[in-house]
Amino acid sequence: MTIRQRVGVSRWILFWSIALGGATFDLVTKQAVFDRFDYPAAAYPLVDHILEIQTSQNTGALWGLGREVPHSSKIFAALSVVAAVVIFAWLFIFGAAESLPLTVALSLIMAGAIGNCYDRLVHGYVRDFVHFHVDAIGFDCAIFNFADNMLVAGAITLVLHALRADPEESSPAIAVPQASVPAPAGEMDVVLGPGPPLTVSKKLPLDSSRIQQSSSPPRPPYFAANSCDKF
Repeated sequence: MTIRQRVGVSRWILFWSIALGGATFDLVTKQAVFDRFDYPAAAYPLVDHILEIQTSQNTGALWGLGREVPHSSKIFAALSVVAAVVIFAWLFIFGAAESLPLTVALSLIMAGAIGNCYDRLVHGYVRDFVHFHVDAIGFDCAIFNFADNMLVAGAITLVLHALRADPEESSPAIAVPQASVPAPAGEMDVVLGPGPPLTVSKKLPLDSSRIQQSSSPPRPPYFAANSCDKF
């Protein structure tokens, strides 16, 4: 990986608009919900048997992973800072921001990292409040927040971008004539595909105007004339 030229201002604006805008939205919704519903609070249904608001204090990572690890909140906060530095360097020092999908994906991840890192540093835990479950099929998702959604959306965008076929590899090959010495008269070059052209000979019609007519008979060979002088 090499350092590339500076990224355009539009990419900077796009990145920070999504990152800071998403983090602000996440923190505002957390504060509004936790001001309205004390912790612990009973579930407040939004869609019966599917979606509800239920406050939770998560000391682990996404969906509560690793919450049993000692000092997990501080560890994940440090990892969030490291991830933010790597994202910034990848985009704006090594030039990955030239790609629009990469810029959007990493800005979403940055937004989620900022929102949850703020909670870990200020509160010592992440404030979760969205509980999605489908009782009809027995599906129950861990309680999450909008920062988690942004992290997942950014990761999915990265995977789709990585799986996308390379335009240069997927485009059909175009045969380009190669520079070569002109074919002799009566021959022509035919390009059938990649590689050198194929030379094909053809018979040309006889052009009588280019044939010089002579009134005198052809001269005998030199050796025959000399041999006649000896007799």
